[in-house]
Amino acid sequence: MPDRPVRLTVSEIRQEIFKISGRPAEGAGSLAGGLFHETASCALTDGHPACWKSVLTSTLDEQQWLAALYDSVLGPGLMRLQPLLADSGEDVLKLWNAAQQFVHWFCGLLREAIERGAIHYGERREEWAGAESLIQAEYEAEKVFCLPGWTRPVVVSGRLDQFVRIGPDRWCVVEFKLGGGHPEADAVQVCLYHELLGGNGTAALLHFGNGPKEEELLFQQASLQEARPTLIALIGALARVSSIKLGDIGSEAVQGAEAWPRKPGEAEIEMGRKLERTLREYGAEAQLAGDPQMGPTFVRFLLEPQRGITVSKIERRGAELQMRLGLDQEPIIHRVEGRIAVDVQRRNREYVSFGSLRAQLGSASPENGTAKVLAGVDLRGRLHFLELSGECPHVLVGGGTGSGKTEWLRAAVASLIVTNTPETLRLAVVDPKRNAFPELAGSPFLWRPNALVDSPDSSVLSLLEDLIEEMSRRNGLLRDAAADDLMQYRQRTGLTIPRVVIAVDEFAELLLSGGKKQRDEFEQSFIRIAAVGRAAGVHLILATQRPSRQVVSGNLKANLPGKIAMRVSNRIDSGVLIDQPGAEHLLGRGDLLLAGLSSDPVRLQSAWLSEEERQLIFRGTGLSTQSGSAMAQAGF
Repeated sequence: MPDRPVRLTVSEIRQEIFKISGRPAEGAGSLAGGLFHETASCALTDGHPACWKSVLTSTLDEQQWLAALYDSVLGPGLMRLQPLLADSGEDVLKLWNAAQQFVHWFCGLLREAIERGAIHYGERREEWAGAESLIQAEYEAEKVFCLPGWTRPVVVSGRLDQFVRIGPDRWCVVEFKLGGGHPEADAVQVCLYHELLGGNGTAALLHFGNGPKEEELLFQQASLQEARPTLIALIGALARVSSIKLGDIGSEAVQGAEAWPRKPGEAEIEMGRKLERTLREYGAEAQLAGDPQMGPTFVRFLLEPQRGITVSKIERRGAELQMRLGLDQEPIIHRVEGRIAVDVQRRNREYVSFGSLRAQLGSASPENGTAKVLAGVDLRGRLHFLELSGECPHVLVGGGTGSGKTEWLRAAVASLIVTNTPETLRLAVVDPKRNAFPELAGSPFLWRPNALVDSPDSSVLSLLEDLIEEMSRRNGLLRDAAADDLMQYRQRTGLTIPRVVIAVDEFAELLLSGGKKQRDEFEQSFIRIAAVGRAAGVHLILATQRPSRQVVSGNLKANLPGKIAMRVSNRIDSGVLIDQPGAEHLLGRGDLLLAGLSSDPVRLQSAWLSEEERQLIFRGTGLSTQSGSAMAQAGF
């Protein structure tokens, strides 16, 4: 008689992904999230007064259904949880947005099904026909896994919140994450359900309430099949039925995305045709020059204007393209390599993990460190850097809330650490928000033990004064050795002096936290370092949420040649950063423009540094080239 199988649930496997990626495990879920699940479940449960079948007719009145859901589920639930949600106004607002998005999305699904002839509403009997095979709530699924070499079979089971069959080879797994979800765990969850449901077709994960529209993450058959071997290895290791240990799998167990550059799909090809048609309607005729170029965040269409059509005539059509293509954000229209580029947001945008780029960064040695700061990845998968020892000794980073500014700064610092040793690199970090670099406390890369400052007071000024003194000392050493910079100093003396990179997460906090005297002292200190720090190997990376002229003076900006522009609120702030508009149309969460290296800014995607990677890199325990989270699909 064979051994009894080991039983695992999708929830248990999902929790393990949190451990692998270094992020805290999920609890029971937020109160608002639980109430949304209850609302969505009732919306699809036969016999419930707010079930779509009971409320909706052929007119698909969304407001009527939303009111029914509020009266029978949402309203009573909010009253019941009122004492617990008193300080959670933002979550309640997200919950209401999520409910509206869910109703709108589901009614759109019904309209699509009606057009296909899959369902129809019978006016005489006042009921829906054909809906039984379209949607199932709380769908139970189970599958047995058993590979050669396993000591026992493993039964994996799970309950899908909603299982929606859009067509014969496509379905949706509907989940709700108030915080945007966990990319690795979400990807694994969909891959698991894909396996439990037979392993055929495509699948989608839906997030509601995280933005102005629902976010649909698509998982193609090829990506799902590519992730299957490591997923099954994870199941065997977690059930302890194989020789593979969990520590041997790492974050690559959840990798389901292909490497860049990515080939465009039919949806992108069709969008290109629609782009041509729209421009033609407005008298700005242009032809596509080659296939669309796929990036993690956006798709680029290259255009060649027809004879007699000016470039400016196409550049002025951004608002019309946004409306006709159904975009949340106006596309960025600019010039690239002698052509007009139209960058259009992707619905199923993706992260680029730092771990997936680690092998391309190189390794560190006590003698030869690098001064290259990772700026981001372009459409062709190429890494772009800011060279601190060359044309970009100092960097200005600007971006509003949600732009990914802090994540960029983390990845930049991490790229320096993994390519240096404490003999070649030291850090001085100012973290006014106290949450960007806590893992650096005690790091051997700190310039001195108290070089991690989290308060915009006299300690920051003291740190800057000491660094200016160190800069003057180094300039004296260079003068005595007749050396122009640190590299030449090492060549002539055989001695290595570590570079010092001063990273400030919120520059405006320093300037605006005190009076005019303190502001002037801060600004003059930074200007002095920026003016003469390159040769001495003392570099600035200043980041701010408010890249206004009041924060970034002309004198300071002139001494910060490297520019990273993330999404800002208006074209004026974009002009302060990169001397031209455009950053106000970026998509946030790591979508950026790199300026200062050429005449035209380059659009890149910043790397995302997981908590696991921060622990390994910032605490000084190192990071192997195989570590780090996979490039995960996400809506942002």
